[in-house]
Amino acid sequence: MVRKTYGKHGLRYLKCKTCGTEFSERKGTPLWNSKIHPDTFIKVAETLCEGNSISATTRLCKVHHDTVERIIVVTGQHARALHDHKALQVKTTALQADERYGFYGNKSQPCWEATVIDPYSKFVVSLRLGARDETLIRGLLEDAQSRLADPQHLALFTDGGHGYATLFPEIFGVPYQPKKKGSKGRPPKVKYRIPRMLAHVQLIKVREGKKLKTVDICYTHGTPGRIRLELERLGYTTPNTSAVERQNGTARQHNPYMHRKGLCFAHKKITRVGLAELERLSYNWAKTCRSLQVELPEQIGRQKYLHRTPAMALGLTDRVFTLGELLATPLYRLGGA
Repeated sequence: MVRKTYGKHGLRYLKCKTCGTEFSERKGTPLWNSKIHPDTFIKVAETLCEGNSISATTRLCKVHHDTVERIIVVTGQHARALHDHKALQVKTTALQADERYGFYGNKSQPCWEATVIDPYSKFVVSLRLGARDETLIRGLLEDAQSRLADPQHLALFTDGGHGYATLFPEIFGVPYQPKKKGSKGRPPKVKYRIPRMLAHVQLIKVREGKKLKTVDICYTHGTPGRIRLELERLGYTTPNTSAVERQNGTARQHNPYMHRKGLCFAHKKITRVGLAELERLSYNWAKTCRSLQVELPEQIGRQKYLHRTPAMALGLTDRVFTLGELLATPLYRLGGA
């Protein structure tokens, strides 16, 4: 029930009829405890997701620089929580992984963005930021594995380095204990079995200086037959990471910290991470993709095609959300498909 209204914006103060708990209607959203108008808050987030820097957003939305930084932090945390709440039991048989360069503060502090994308729906399943090392790749693959409905029925396409080959059987494979030979000594280490429908292929780029010479295809785990089966489903002729490479270009357009040959960079890591999470939320749920549109059986007015977001193509929802809806609505009230 509504107990009262408060503040200059007339916000509702709610009370639970069962337990008597009182709370603001903004609780569970980034707008909670915000002093600016909700429309201005949403406009700042939308401006940031269109590739504008903090300084440009400050001038366009007429708010303070510190206000924009706070909005990035709280919306990034909300975006991460929404993704953890909704992106579960993902039904796909293929994933592509890649990393894109970035930094914060100065170029001596790298902050790479490692992503895993579903090539069928273009949905960004996992996102991790940090130094480009085995820890980053382990966190990325473990997060992706935990979100899949069937992790043992998968074809993974990656580039040629940074721990993918060694971590794949450990994270996606089936562990087993080899028998001990003899009665002395320590038992053998745990090994991992690759199921029949699980495979991993790497695309190793050979360069001469800065120029790409060739791309070697390495079937690291599983069988080439499993990869060929997935290529037929995808409509590809050779293994590639085209979906994640295209998403890299989209992310660079929508995130000011990813612009090539630009002077825009994050001074703090928390800002760098927050804006990356906010951009993923907007990309997955609020922005339609031309390659995902489907033709309607009957033309509705002038609309001949149904425009879909990656979340719609994956079956997580049945409509296009606006960024304002995603930020102003608590997680438990955002309906699924």
